[in-house]
Amino acid sequence: MADGIAWILQPYLIDCVTFARGAEPAELAFRLGARPGQQPCWASSDDMAGLLAGGVGSAVRVGRAGDWSYAIEYGDAVGPTGTGLGAVSAMGVEAVNFSLSPWHPPSMFTYYHDGDRICSFGLGEEARRWGKNPDLLVPALTEMGVLPAQLDLREADAERVRRLSVLVIEEHFRLRLPRADVLDGQLPMFVGREA
Repeated sequence: MADGIAWILQPYLIDCVTFARGAEPAELAFRLGARPGQQPCWASSDDMAGLLAGGVGSAVRVGRAGDWSYAIEYGDAVGPTGTGLGAVSAMGVEAVNFSLSPWHPPSMFTYYHDGDRICSFGLGEEARRWGKNPDLLVPALTEMGVLPAQLDLREADAERVRRLSVLVIEEHFRLRLPRADVLDGQLPMFVGREA
């Protein structure tokens, strides 16, 4: 069985991951802007630094865990944008995106379905939410102790809240992300655009 997703909070492992339920991995790559008609090549996370240094502006590695396809974006990510998630979630697809930014918090969670933003909030800033159903996860976040939000949390407490929030999202959507495959394995890779 694949790992959960809480490990994505470790700084600098990945910057952007998009999950899609209702789209196969290759289709997810194309919805995220991969050039049409290309066949994937297999690449590791280490290969991506060389690819980006060699003039590729964006690329995506894809896989599947349970009911969800996933895409790890490198370079200029479109997954965190409304346009990107609108395209990923078109025609009844569900999409969950994490834009991880330990250098400029908060990291963001966003859930789209059928082209619409349903729920979005900053990890550690769950009291400020957006979307058509911004309160979708409020009962679970409250039960887990994330809400009501505490002001002036010490850094250790703030990290705990972010982790609990991600666990709520993981459980609600039944998300998994195989850490070994993403960090050490070879996954199908698609190029998005040249730099």
